[in-house]
Amino acid sequence: MLASILVLATEAATTTADNLLGQAAGDAKTVKNPILPTVNEMFWAAIFFIALWALMKFVLLPRITKVMDGRTDKVRDDLAAAEAAETERVAKLEQYEAGLAGARVEAVAILEASRAEGDAERRTQIAAAEAEVAAARAEAAAEIADAKARARSELTGSITDIAVGAAEAVIQKPLDRAAQGRIVEDYVNAAGQN
Repeated sequence: MLASILVLATEAATTTADNLLGQAAGDAKTVKNPILPTVNEMFWAAIFFIALWALMKFVLLPRITKVMDGRTDKVRDDLAAAEAAETERVAKLEQYEAGLAGARVEAVAILEASRAEGDAERRTQIAAAEAEVAAARAEAAAEIADAKARARSELTGSITDIAVGAAEAVIQKPLDRAAQGRIVEDYVNAAGQN
């Protein structure tokens, strides 16, 4: 069986090879140049070229230009929107900076007002303290003057008693205490002024 298959395969191969060689020999006599087109091919190529050109020009190209114009308009609109947004941003920034400058001016004004109010309060308190000190000094001076006057009168009385007593002991006679008291008082007053 294997042998019969091999015989059949060999016969088929030789028959096919003979047929191919016969066709190649027949074709060699009528061989045409495959690069050069025939009239039939040129006719159909021209028809399809014109059909494709018309399709592109009248159907596809208007759609493509419409899409491109739409994209151009969209880009133009987007650029205008971006420019408007930039202008708005700049305006808001200037408004913010103006508000910030106003706030700074207001803060400086409040600070200056507070400082002036503090200075006025400080001057008021200093004036009140100086008035209290002056009143305390006047009161102390009055107390000192009263104390000096009392001390002087007590001193004058004591000095008068001692001086008159010593003078009476030296002279051995009684003296007028009122007259001697005026003399001692005048002397103490004169000594107190120097």
